Amino acid sequence: MARESLEKELEHLFREDLLAACKLWGIDVTGKDTGASLIEMAAQRMKVPEERERVFDSFTPLERDLLGILTLSGGAMSYDRLKPFRKIYSYGQLNQTERDLRKKGIIIRRMMSRLTEFGREVAEFKVLDFFIPHLKEYFERAPTYDTEKPKKARNIVDERDTLLIDMLILIAYIAKHDVRMTSSWEFPKREIDHIMEAMSKPTEERFEIVQRFARKAGAYTIAEGDKVLPSKVDVLFAGEQYMVAKRFLVSALGRTRAIWATPDQPTEYTLNLAICRLRESTQEDWISVEELRDWIRSELFQENQPLKWIQVDDDRVQMALETPILLGLIEAAYKGKKLLAVSLTDVGEHVLKEKSPKPKPAGRETFIVQPNFDITAFTTEMEYQKLYRLMIIAEPVRTDVVSTFKITEKSIFEAIEIGLREKDLLGFLTAESNKPIPANVERSIRDWTSQTTFTTISEVSLFETETERDLEMLMLIPEFESQVVRKVGPTAVILTGDIDQLSDTLRKRKCMVKRAKKEEIPEVTPGTEITEQVLLYGTEQIVEDVPWDCEGCPAIQSCNKIVRRKARSQRGARS
Repeated sequence: MARESLEKELEHLFREDLLAACKLWGIDVTGKDTGASLIEMAAQRMKVPEERERVFDSFTPLERDLLGILTLSGGAMSYDRLKPFRKIYSYGQLNQTERDLRKKGIIIRRMMSRLTEFGREVAEFKVLDFFIPHLKEYFERAPTYDTEKPKKARNIVDERDTLLIDMLILIAYIAKHDVRMTSSWEFPKREIDHIMEAMSKPTEERFEIVQRFARKAGAYTIAEGDKVLPSKVDVLFAGEQYMVAKRFLVSALGRTRAIWATPDQPTEYTLNLAICRLRESTQEDWISVEELRDWIRSELFQENQPLKWIQVDDDRVQMALETPILLGLIEAAYKGKKLLAVSLTDVGEHVLKEKSPKPKPAGRETFIVQPNFDITAFTTEMEYQKLYRLMIIAEPVRTDVVSTFKITEKSIFEAIEIGLREKDLLGFLTAESNKPIPANVERSIRDWTSQTTFTTISEVSLFETETERDLEMLMLIPEFESQVVRKVGPTAVILTGDIDQLSDTLRKRKCMVKRAKKEEIPEVTPGTEITEQVLLYGTEQIVEDVPWDCEGCPAIQSCNKIVRRKARSQRGARS
């Protein structure tokens, strides 16, 4: 069907709306002007690029949202099909926005004879065909970059590695105590109160953030009886801050494009595209939330994703940026609680852009043990695994750039319960402390450990024969005798080792072995550990032929922008 001319389309406007549109477009209207003259003057003014830009820039957020949805849907949608808009805004807002856009001469309302579940005739909102290509260009255009720090900013926040240290506090507490989840799989209130005392912010809100990150990354697991156990601490917290932060970022992003494919997870795909924009910046650049919102929307508009496009607003961007802010990848400028802009940190450049980190000097300060049993730890200088070991030995009092821990009889006994011995405790403190351990501290640790009795419980097999002579004959078999630990009666011995192999050996010698039935324990599907390693920590790179501008991006597994870039580069190669 041939498109109508602009003048022909403007004939569908009510005279009241046409007069309002002429005033907005800067046309002097008199009472003597006819409808035809008004249409002609409006059409001429609408064809001027500068005037179009002026009017487009005057759109309110609701008007931009409605026009974007209509443009992405071919220019026209009926009431019943405007579900993306109605998911966020009410009918009243929809009608008011439609009236405002009619008074600007951008859209018209028309009745369509179409059989729907809502009736035979439906009202349809239609963008004038003349404006559709210009609106596409307007929505696809990337915003102008402004790299200056916002003047309204009152507070600059750099979280550094406080989240990682708070997670270590949580995991160390779990390792030392018998923590069991409630029936709703939440931490008990008394445990929360104990754990959050030493956190950077002793609030329940902070605890929820810490345990959410730890759970998603697999830093703890829930075993039988709802018991909480630490998991993968050595893997998750191995290396420098940028390496650890990247693992937690990847676990937050996910490793599948299914996240990108569904509009029901707007925070995830907003974070994916936010990382893409952050990779283009430097540490000196500040990116405002409004600029980041418009940049993400322009990318989603090019992807023709109306359900995702309309859900990206300032609040969604701020919510998505919470993860990199907490991991210390970006510093944030706030006015009150409102996020204004963000900027890459040194750690963020290493994680998001794979920039080679500067080598840290050898002989860094770690911690000092004081005669009053306090430990002053320089947490920013310590390796996380050693900091975790220190939290196992001592109780955290206060954590910051310089943290305080305290060695007590209780903390030493809890470390012993985990499996540490006197040589482990004193060996670690002696090797890692910047200064010799005070004599009274060393003496107390030796005294506390000496008060503990160490025992071992082992799983062994009890082997019984019907007569004493049968057992004596079996003891003559070298394979059997080598697995005997102790004789516990005339017809019974304790065995260890491979019982299945021993049973086969005895059967060949006409010794019938009857074994008690074992309770079957469901096994983990083979290969799941490897899969989990790939999903969480990115030890294998699945995506091949990565475009040069996507190389090193931590969001590469969960972002579809790489597909568009690869297609673009392939088309360029063919042409």
